[in-house]
Amino acid sequence: MFSQRIFTLDLLRTFAIVLMVIFHFIYDLKFFGYVDWNTPDGEGWRSFRHVILISFFLCLGASLHLSHGTRIRWRKFSIRLLQIALSALAITIMSLIMFPKNYIYFGVLHFIAVASIICIGFASQPKLSIGLAIIIITLYQLNIVSGLWPFTTIRPYLPSYSNDYVGIFPWLGVVFLGIGLGATNWFKNDPLRRFQKHPYLALPGQHSLVIYLVHQPLFFALFGLLTLL
Repeated sequence: MFSQRIFTLDLLRTFAIVLMVIFHFIYDLKFFGYVDWNTPDGEGWRSFRHVILISFFLCLGASLHLSHGTRIRWRKFSIRLLQIALSALAITIMSLIMFPKNYIYFGVLHFIAVASIICIGFASQPKLSIGLAIIIITLYQLNIVSGLWPFTTIRPYLPSYSNDYVGIFPWLGVVFLGIGLGATNWFKNDPLRRFQKHPYLALPGQHSLVIYLVHQPLFFALFGLLTLL
């Protein structure tokens, strides 16, 4: 187990969180009528979102291996899982109030909570994790398993379109790839550690959950105020 932080991991999280804030800012511009871009489902925008998700989920897998690869630190894992699960519940409740027809029932944080539970047992098995990643992604690409699984049987009771949905397939495969990435000597040698002389670059990545929860309410407050003015 590595007690020292991997600066590369924090930078990758920073990359993901900055892109996410930019993406949501652009989405809010559309929501409040300032632009008519087809965000988030238009050509290019969907790929933009995928880059963000891949970055986050690689970080999740790598973090699981680095923190729990030698032994599972159940107390640390449980505390973090509870934080994420409660945050996911809060997002569902708020989205249900604000967007009842398109509320978020299984978004990024919901996925991270479930993926953490599934993947924690494989944190010490990077080779097996890579194999599972290949299987999961292949099953999805061949349309053998739907990206809507396991919600396919209850789809009539869920929104036809959710403001944020992250399917178990194929994204669980990316988390498993992250476990494999975190186990490589290249990653453990912290290839971007030369940027440690600029520690502020890692700050957003070290506080990604707080930023994730706070930035959209701030954007909505800002755009709402501008609309009133």
